[in-house]
Amino acid sequence: MDSSLPEWRSYFATIADSYDRLQPVLSPPYSKGLDMLVDLIPFDADDSFEFVDLGCGTAEPTKRVLEHFRYATGTCIDSEPEMLALARRKLTSYSDRIEVREADITSCEIQPCDVIFSAKTFHHLPPASLPELFARIAGALRPGGCLVLYDAMSVGPRWGTNARQQSSRFRQRHLQDAVASGVATQQEIDARVEYKRAMKAAGQDVEYEHSAENMIDAMIDAGFAEVAVVWRMFADTILLAFTPAEDA
Repeated sequence: MDSSLPEWRSYFATIADSYDRLQPVLSPPYSKGLDMLVDLIPFDADDSFEFVDLGCGTAEPTKRVLEHFRYATGTCIDSEPEMLALARRKLTSYSDRIEVREADITSCEIQPCDVIFSAKTFHHLPPASLPELFARIAGALRPGGCLVLYDAMSVGPRWGTNARQQSSRFRQRHLQDAVASGVATQQEIDARVEYKRAMKAAGQDVEYEHSAENMIDAMIDAGFAEVAVVWRMFADTILLAFTPAEDA
């Protein structure tokens, strides 16, 4: 496999082609988190509803939602053209039920809908942008609407040495299993990790350590009636939030 990673492209443009294969390898909770995201959408499989996927990337969460909810329709939004090209190809068989839009989620219009979800996107957004974004999300959701937010975030007391070591052991075992099973090579894993480190050092892959407590406070201030931590695996966390019901 070609592990070369050209520096002249944006981080996500460079990793787009291998993202779906390597993301579950590099982030052990990722596949379980996506399963939970789908399970937490408060509709039955035969219900009809509208959704928006914010920061959809290659649209793996959207694909899973469309597969599970056969009458759901929606829009997935991202600002990276290379990721969206893969998303459009992945969603070809659902073209009558999904719109793929290129836009900046921190400023774009969010159409009225019943469910909004986002997976592994908000840690790239600066804290100052979140209050206005949560307000736009709450305003777009219909009464009783639901936000499912899946991302890495801190919850409660910061980890001590033992928790950090166990997290590292868990990830290392996961990487070793992936190499042993042929899902990925050690060379390409090392190349991706080094490239991410270099891009971070150059300010091209900015990440923020949000806390669940701060996110929840911002959501409540934005108009959500209820917000809770409903799933967690090491740093990977899902927040579930609801707007006030129409008769509230």
